[in-house]
Amino acid sequence: MQLAISCKRLKISALASTLILGLYTPTWAMPPGESLSPAREMEISLIDSKTLDMLAGLPYADYSVMAVSNGSLLPIPFQFDEISVDGFVYLKGGNLTILGEEDIFDEKDVLDLMYKDTGPQASEDMLAAVTGEVIAELTFDDHGRKSYAYVLKGNSERSKVQYANFNRETGVIKTDHYVLNVDPDNVLVWSDFMYRGFKKKGSLLDTMKIRVKAGMGPLRANIKNHMIPNRVVAVRNAPVRSFIEMDASISALGVDILSARAPITITAQTTQFPVFAHIPAAAAVLPRLDIEISLDFHELEGAKYRTALGPKEPTIIGGGGADPDQLKVSKDDHWLSLSSGKGYDIIAFLNIAELDLSVKPLYIDAGRKGQNDKPERYKGGHPQVGYILGNIPTGADAVLGVDLFYSDRFWADGGVEKAAEELANPVPVQASAPVPVLENAENAENAL
Repeated sequence: MQLAISCKRLKISALASTLILGLYTPTWAMPPGESLSPAREMEISLIDSKTLDMLAGLPYADYSVMAVSNGSLLPIPFQFDEISVDGFVYLKGGNLTILGEEDIFDEKDVLDLMYKDTGPQASEDMLAAVTGEVIAELTFDDHGRKSYAYVLKGNSERSKVQYANFNRETGVIKTDHYVLNVDPDNVLVWSDFMYRGFKKKGSLLDTMKIRVKAGMGPLRANIKNHMIPNRVVAVRNAPVRSFIEMDASISALGVDILSARAPITITAQTTQFPVFAHIPAAAAVLPRLDIEISLDFHELEGAKYRTALGPKEPTIIGGGGADPDQLKVSKDDHWLSLSSGKGYDIIAFLNIAELDLSVKPLYIDAGRKGQNDKPERYKGGHPQVGYILGNIPTGADAVLGVDLFYSDRFWADGGVEKAAEELANPVPVQASAPVPVLENAENAENAL
């Protein structure tokens, strides 16, 4: 036993000597030869003021974020987002009301960065070499795989990377992974969608469809995207994610159905489309009120499609595979996923908070005798997939929307279930005062 203890102390002493000589090799976030999963590759880490409490209540303009790369601390893309009383990101010039004080890191404000931009833990020499004061070490722990980023005060270095951008004049959304064209006069009307790495020319998308279907006695109303009055009221392009705030209102059969506002969120590999909707009590006079949200794809025959509660066997677009009638979702288990097999996969999640409503999958396939379904640029769904929301509550504020995630390999490395699980559960993060690596080693030796 004494020999074993001496050996342990010898190893710790050798490590301490190595640190003193400046030969410490930090532990990387991923073991050699491994890469991030597709979900982790696109993950946005949001660190709130409760976690990063050393900044709470302070102006955030003089702070920056760095991570270790190639043996030194370098700037990574980041941004501070302020939150509205509705829980959405607040944009200057928009219609949402800020929660807390502007330009102060307070209440539920968040610091954004890409998880993939984090790196190894910094050594004492690395921390000492940077300009400014390192005030916080952010530790990310993905089931034992740790990575780090550092918050600094008084450091003017900034990354030049911007992952997403919206051109308000042209309606072009451009990221480092995709380009999506929307009507600049109606951001609810989508057209061409190109994805980096998709092994086929042309647009993946016919269009995005939103339908509000209302009924009262023999009267019926069917309101589509291009008929919904809306306008862009504010845009913010920032390094990690960009936002488009719109304002919309819908009436049918002489009844105001809903007024909607919320920022569309754009990141490198996502389009998140939450809608904060006020559905007045007067809408209760409508016995039927359904909302359909779907994507009509273009020429994706042969692609595979699944739903959270549907069969494990995928439905094949154009014919074959599982019976589409077996596709199921619920308000709790609601992801949908399509894999083109040609370098483009998509997973969709509903954004409905805790609303008590009915949820069904929408599936229209031209190869299965699916009929034309206007508005569309190309006849028939190839396929058209999405959600049908029924029993919409009235007299309340609600969140109704869809979050879309894009990759080239969601269906690989453990299957789509693993990707959906990781997308729904970001890597936990903790903030603490930075502790030099040398101190860690000495404490470990003393503990033995």
